[in-house]
Amino acid sequence: MRVAIVGGGISGLSCAYYLRRAGIGAIVFDPAPGGPMGTETVEGCLLETGPESWLAAKPWAEQLIRDLGMGDDLVGSNDAQRRTYVLRQGRFIVLPEGLQMVVPTRVMPVVETPLFGWGTKLRMGAEIFRSPKTLPDRSVADFVRDHFGQEAVEYLAEPLLAGVYGGSPEDLSVASVLPRFFEYEQRYGSVVVGALRNKPPSSGRSIFRALRRGMGSLIDALAAETNIVRGRADSIAPAGNGGWMIYARDEWIPFDAVVLACGANNSAPLLAPIDARSAELLASIPHSGSSIWTFIYQRSQVNRALDGFGFLVPSRERTAIMACTWIGTKWVGRVPEDKAVFRCFSTNANVSRDSVEAELTRLMNITGPPLAALNHRWPDSMPQYTVGHMGRIAELESRMARIPGLFLAGNAYHGIGIPDCVKSGKDAAGAIEKLVAA
Repeated sequence: MRVAIVGGGISGLSCAYYLRRAGIGAIVFDPAPGGPMGTETVEGCLLETGPESWLAAKPWAEQLIRDLGMGDDLVGSNDAQRRTYVLRQGRFIVLPEGLQMVVPTRVMPVVETPLFGWGTKLRMGAEIFRSPKTLPDRSVADFVRDHFGQEAVEYLAEPLLAGVYGGSPEDLSVASVLPRFFEYEQRYGSVVVGALRNKPPSSGRSIFRALRRGMGSLIDALAAETNIVRGRADSIAPAGNGGWMIYARDEWIPFDAVVLACGANNSAPLLAPIDARSAELLASIPHSGSSIWTFIYQRSQVNRALDGFGFLVPSRERTAIMACTWIGTKWVGRVPEDKAVFRCFSTNANVSRDSVEAELTRLMNITGPPLAALNHRWPDSMPQYTVGHMGRIAELESRMARIPGLFLAGNAYHGIGIPDCVKSGKDAAGAIEKLVAA
């Protein structure tokens, strides 16, 4: 069997890897394999062009890395200094300890924090008395507002989720983005009670995981195991023998199965001639872009303690920077002691260097210009799980199941993180294995 994989990001490469392990040949079509994931070394600092880590609680990325024989390269974040600041009225305020995403699970940190007023604190305390309710999918903002009030939306949900999903809590689906807490609401009424009753035991491991030589080393390892055509697949079409044809590099190439792992927005036009409704569902998933500006300074130029992982900027306080990671604190060994590295994230893919640098200089009390500044822009790269997302994906998957030999993989369906993408690619490979065995 020959399989074509359209898209060589982490989802497509993972799919190709697991197909090869199963003895199934695959060719990946992508003009620039790896997508946003890559690593550069500048001024002795290890820098990422896209995602820098993943949540250790999700196992699929780590399993892939161990399958590749790279287990010794796994590293954890420096959780001894794990604190995150939120900007409020020009001041950095530490996020209270004990938060499970947007849900507070410890009393005193909430009581003592200046991040929220007393009205919000009392509402958080009273939330434990809520009764179970069966409610439909709604926005994250509506969900958090209902449980904890508007201030929690503005200074908790919005900055936390904007940095992960690149979207607004007013649009994002609570059932898709916070499924665990959506379930707690149905079972317990109070999401605080649900979080406390289902709190996982401490593993003693770091919350975030990464690779010692950077994410680019994972892409290199997968690429070395994969047959890649550095070109774009312009069209797909069913073949008369039950297989598929891919049009790439000015010719039609036959395959037995196809995996579309090039993003929902890029898959939609390829699928349109085959199933218009599936293409319509794919096209209905909005996408936002992102820009990462990374600045390297002499440590002596930064007149502020780098005593945490970085800071978040709520939308009402924001000018250019949405989130900033202090790389040298979060990751041991990536930044020389005499340097300071700031990774600034924005969902404005066209945000200018001047605006980001000016805001960073002011917030971090920096004197003097940077030693280096790097920019990586990723337009239309972040799918938005808007209200009703789960229903749309269920319909999409039902329709795709009726198209033999055609599969989807990627970050637009059941999770946007690296582990989710790896699982998506692995699941597509597993479905093809079953097709072969049938």
